[in-house]
Amino acid sequence: MNAPKTFPTMIRALLAACLAVASLRAQEVQAPKAARSTLEEQAVVREITKIRRFPREYAKYLRALGTRFEGTLWRLRDHVPIRTNEGRPAVLEAAEFLEQVQPIPGQVAFSEGLHAAAWEHVADQGPSGQTGHVGVSGSTFGERIRRYGTPGALIGEVINYGEETPRMTVIQLVIDDGVPDRGHRKNLFNADFRVGGAAIGAHKGYGSMTVVDMADSFTEKP
Repeated sequence: MNAPKTFPTMIRALLAACLAVASLRAQEVQAPKAARSTLEEQAVVREITKIRRFPREYAKYLRALGTRFEGTLWRLRDHVPIRTNEGRPAVLEAAEFLEQVQPIPGQVAFSEGLHAAAWEHVADQGPSGQTGHVGVSGSTFGERIRRYGTPGALIGEVINYGEETPRMTVIQLVIDDGVPDRGHRKNLFNADFRVGGAAIGAHKGYGSMTVVDMADSFTEKP
């Protein structure tokens, strides 16, 4: 028969078990490391450059898409109908903005470091079905960005939920349906943002999500 465990031995065993459980939980919530960006993710950032450089052309496209509403239901060709908050007026308001905004020359350079920061949010939030810029783990986009490099004085993040092409992702961010201050649009057309990284992944509630992290400058960690 085994001898009974002494009290100190039992305490040590209990502590060891607690540490093992804590270690497993830490592994569960840690987001997987990002692979290098895909062509689709790179295309999202290229679309941001295009709409900033040629806003008038995108305005024409938006006005055409704005004719395809039934109330607040947006019935795009070859696309699952989108239930919007504001309907056609938001699309036409975005088109008017694009007709009046000053084009921004140059390109938004793609950063693998900012892609990794964006992917961290996708991997953290997507399985939960939550939305917003604060991760399930409590992380902010500033914290995520600084884990992968050193930004300049300005950083930002935009998120679109739903399975979309890179072009429609950027168009929906510019429309910014249901967001009173059009914060995503303001970020995309902030001329000081010159570098960005996008990440696309599964989302429990919307099927897919796209996160774009941006900065005025960014020095990636080795």
